[in-house]
Amino acid sequence: MNKSSKARFGCFAGIIALAMPVFTPSIVASQEEQGFDLGKYRIDIAGRQRMLTQRIAKEICFIELGYKVDMHHDMLEQDYHLFDEILHVLRDGGGAMDLPPEEDRRTLEELEIVFGHWEEFAEEIETIIASNEVSEEAEEHIIEENLILLQDMNDTVFLIEQEYANPHTLEMADAVTLNIFARQRMLSQKAAKDFCYVATEHHVEEERADLAETQALFSASLGAILNGYEPLGIVPPPTEAIEAQLDIVAGIWAPMETIFKNISGGGVPTAEDIELIAAENIHLQNEMNKAVQMYVEQ
Repeated sequence: MNKSSKARFGCFAGIIALAMPVFTPSIVASQEEQGFDLGKYRIDIAGRQRMLTQRIAKEICFIELGYKVDMHHDMLEQDYHLFDEILHVLRDGGGAMDLPPEEDRRTLEELEIVFGHWEEFAEEIETIIASNEVSEEAEEHIIEENLILLQDMNDTVFLIEQEYANPHTLEMADAVTLNIFARQRMLSQKAAKDFCYVATEHHVEEERADLAETQALFSASLGAILNGYEPLGIVPPPTEAIEAQLDIVAGIWAPMETIFKNISGGGVPTAEDIELIAAENIHLQNEMNKAVQMYVEQ
């Protein structure tokens, strides 16, 4: 991973206010049935794309690690097609919710940047899907490119947040808070990816540092959305149901955080650590996704 990519991600991760099975039944329901809010939905699915950049890289890492290869291969193929599909929906409209095409000039320009980097990333993924193997060269490219694509998608989310955050559509506090909610899904996958790269002994010290940063950001963000953080415009849970769902997320996160702190502090992943993180990162993401959907629909 070169220094420029790490610097770009460091800027993104250090600013908390910047703010899975994919389509749950609530998402594929009609706009009328779920009280459709275009701004919230666009922030949600763009934020989900951030998550997919990290889940794809994580799946590739577990294939290289040799852990449940067939399962991770199937997940990789599904997520590859999903990312491509939703990227086109964000730009061109359509999809399950029959979204209108994007019209904001700045957002469209950023989406074209995403498309350019996605084409490079997708070539590597297609090769891995076809062979079910990860070459050392491919792994190096994935380590580099997944963070570039993540930053691209984060920039897109920020522009969409600005586009819809106004008193006539979506209050800024709600837009910022929803962005942080949605970003937690991505961080659940990035933490598992960082952990996996340590286990495969790729750039171990850099990945330990990334894992420490990711773990700290997830924990800080979880505290902010559970309790609110007025200086950054993050509001507390608006309903008891959302608060209860975040408590479920916190319960799943606690044992994972213990492992992540140990590994980022110099520990070596054990077989038991790998098994727990490989299973619980998806559980964590799914439960965080429920919290996001509850926030979108409230």
